[in-house]
Amino acid sequence: SINEWPVQVEAQLQVVQKLEEKERGLQSALGAVEKELNLRSQALELHKRKAVEAAQLAEDLRAQGEHVQARLRELQVCPGVPRCAQ
Repeated sequence: SINEWPVQVEAQLQVVQKLEEKERGLQSALGAVEKELNLRSQALELHKRKAVEAAQLAEDLRAQGEHVQARLRELQVCPGVPRCAQ
């Protein structure tokens, strides 16, 4: 009936308000998750760069170690010979 109409409208408005509040909460949570994802993505890129740098350093040190070992073998083959030390 017409007398019930304002009650129904009020009930629907309350439902809409609750849904809007829920939406705001979800939007806020989504914003927080997006920020965290952005930070984690930045951290991942940083760790990737650090891993590449560490791998390059390890390769450089390996090559340097091989060079030193080769030089030591040369010096052991001909100790005391001046031209070997050059």
